[in-house]
Amino acid sequence: MDLKIPTSIVRLFQTNCVPSPMDTQRISHLLAEQKLELSFIKEELDRARAEVSRLEAKHFGTTEIVQKLEALRSPVRRMPVEIMAKVFEQCVQDEESQEPDPLRAPLLLCQVCSAWRDLMFSLPCLWKTLKVGFPSTTPNWENVMQSKIMSMHVWISRAKALPISLTLQHPSNSPITWGALMSLDKEILTLGCRIEELCLKFSPLALSSLLTFTQSPLPHLRRLELHNSNPLPSHDNPSPLLLHDAPNLRSLSIAWGSLDTAQFCVPWGQLTQLSLQYDASPYWNSVHNDYLIALRECPNLKHCSIGIGMTILDIDTEMVVPVTLPNLESMKVRLFCQTLYTHQFFDALHAPKLHTFEFQNVSLAMGSFASQTEPLPFISRSAETLENLSFDTINISDVDLLSCLSQLHRLKHLRFLPGPLQLNHNLVDSLILSAAPQGTSICPRLESLSLKCSKRVSTDKVTELIESRCSASPKLAEFCLQIAAFDYGQDSRDKTIVELRERLNQCVEGGLQLHLMKAKPTG
Repeated sequence: MDLKIPTSIVRLFQTNCVPSPMDTQRISHLLAEQKLELSFIKEELDRARAEVSRLEAKHFGTTEIVQKLEALRSPVRRMPVEIMAKVFEQCVQDEESQEPDPLRAPLLLCQVCSAWRDLMFSLPCLWKTLKVGFPSTTPNWENVMQSKIMSMHVWISRAKALPISLTLQHPSNSPITWGALMSLDKEILTLGCRIEELCLKFSPLALSSLLTFTQSPLPHLRRLELHNSNPLPSHDNPSPLLLHDAPNLRSLSIAWGSLDTAQFCVPWGQLTQLSLQYDASPYWNSVHNDYLIALRECPNLKHCSIGIGMTILDIDTEMVVPVTLPNLESMKVRLFCQTLYTHQFFDALHAPKLHTFEFQNVSLAMGSFASQTEPLPFISRSAETLENLSFDTINISDVDLLSCLSQLHRLKHLRFLPGPLQLNHNLVDSLILSAAPQGTSICPRLESLSLKCSKRVSTDKVTELIESRCSASPKLAEFCLQIAAFDYGQDSRDKTIVELRERLNQCVEGGLQLHLMKAKPTG
């Protein structure tokens, strides 16, 4: 319906003028007509909306039927239960830690459908690992502990009779009440006969209250970790570890403020993995006794990680007895402070089958120690077998380092990240294969190389190094360069990185994994 409004009325729109009596009569007539038209439109809209609602309901129902029919054709429906079980196992293994979290496996998989939930509950192997974290603070520790223990019961009951792996940790911001600790200690003691792996991370006082399980038989225990979760120094210390019956123990990790293994009762001879103070906090000022006493009793050790700090008593050099670890394959050492013991330790240690050695300075002292050559003789004694070598925040002179590297003809992976005192080293120049006479190349078998240099590093030398290594056999597969800046001059590192990427592009196209980056300000 075309609406024709007189011009005299149109002119009144958007004004404050008063219509004339004739226009007022016309406005009343037009208003009645438009209200009638509006009622017709509303009825038509209602019919249209009803039709849309009907079609939407029909669409929803049809879509639901299509989805159900497609689900009937899904390959998952025809997948054997055995394969589904393997898939679920892999999903659980991919999780870093199994916590009672509905957004992570295995609880997440239980929410898909009743069939999956029934299958999950019928597979004890999916529930044999559990990690429980306790809050930093709470007004009622007894209620929190009761709730956590009940959750542990439900979870572990699904593992049936399988040995279990249990991780319990508390950030140590506030102490746990004695009554709550006793409840947890009793629970650990009850589960002791089933525990295969146990990791406890609590404050020293809490750890002392949770070690009752060590007095009972632990027939399945293979790995035990006892760590102080307090990052700040403390005079408290757990009681000595006394394992009376752990015939299958193979891995032991201890990290707390003061460690005296001479007071421990541990089946050292069974161990294949041992970590002592390696995970200690740099803030602890941790102390320990002579590690050689314990290592002497570990003939089957394959992997060893230790943190060297201050010794409880001064070690008499004449009393140090050499220790040989005939099966040791990898060793990691963290240096918390510079002491004479470091030199004594490495001089006495022999590892004829060593494949991997890592040496890291984690001291809070500014920069790094002036010279850290203590492990070099130990490395040289393992030259015939050593394949992986790493120095992190370690300062070693060019002469000492090259003298050591020249003996490592089997070395495949080298990582040298010096402290600020040694950034202007000559390792880039010395590792160029073409720069050495035939038969005297340093580390001719390198497949992976990681270096840290100052911003003054020569792009020509880096390019020559990588090109010579990529054209050798075996050729270099991975190269990482961190460029550090410790002066107030212009920072040209971005320009250097761009230039190196362009010049090494051909090596990258040939398969080299190239990582060029600016070093962090701290090192």
